[in-house]
Parts: sequence; C-alpha cells; structure tokens
Amino acid sequence: MAQELQPTVEEVQQLFEAWRSNKKRRDRIPEALWEAAVSLSRHQSAHQISKLLHLNHTEVKYRIAVQKPGDGIQRNQPAFIELDLSAYKAQRDMVLPSAVAEYIIEMEKPGGEKIKISFKGNGTDIVGLSKSFFGAA
Repeated sequence: MAQELQPTVEEVQQLFEAWRSNKKRRDRIPEALWEAAVSLSRHQSAHQISKLLHLNHTEVKYRIAVQKPGDGIQRNQPAFIELDLSAYKAQRDMVLPSAVAEYIIEMEKPGGEKIKISFKGNGTDIVGLSKSFFGAA
C-alpha cells in the first residue's frame, strides 16, 4: 500500500502565502488549501495550525473534527441524535392543568455554537425550535 506524502508546515505556509498574494478581497480559501492545513493535524494542534497559517481557530478545529473517515485519524464526530417526541407528547397530555412542567433543552452545532432553553408549560414547539436553531426550514 503506497503511503501518501504529507506536506510540511513550511510547504503549507508557502501555499497560503502564494494564494494570499494573488487572491481578491473576500475570496474563500480553496478546499485544497484547507485539506493541506488539516493534514498538518497529524503532528500539530488546531491552535498551532491556526497560528502558523493565520486561520480562524474555530474553523480549523471544526475541519479537523469532520475529516473524512478512513484518513487514518480517529476523531470525535458529532453523532446524529433522533428526537423521540412520543414520551414528551404523552407526558404533556397527562400533565394536570394546575401543574406546570419545567424543561431544559441544550443543543450544540458541530461548529461549537450552543443554545440552552429553559421553559415552563406545555405549549413549546421543540421540533420547531430545533429546526430553527439547526437551520432546517
């Protein structure tokens, strides 16, 4: 099995410098450059990569986390979580009118954005809140 040669930090820095010297204002970083930067994660931390290449630390960390499976690096990838609302609906229907249920919902996007919602009552649309937060219309 042929081993793929990984670029060195200096080579990736030169690639970014060349791209930055020729880019137009607000051009997005090409995927090939992102892949080169992420390939450095075998020996460098996200913090080191972002410092050396002058990149957004959060974006570097996210791209390292979502590397393609089979690249030889084990990463914690966000898992799909299915919301089973049947228990919630059953509980909501059983709550006595004088009792007020209290809920706390925490959600986190793969990029690190978080939201925590706490509410009392029975009328909150959890599915609608989730879709709104994750951007699904």
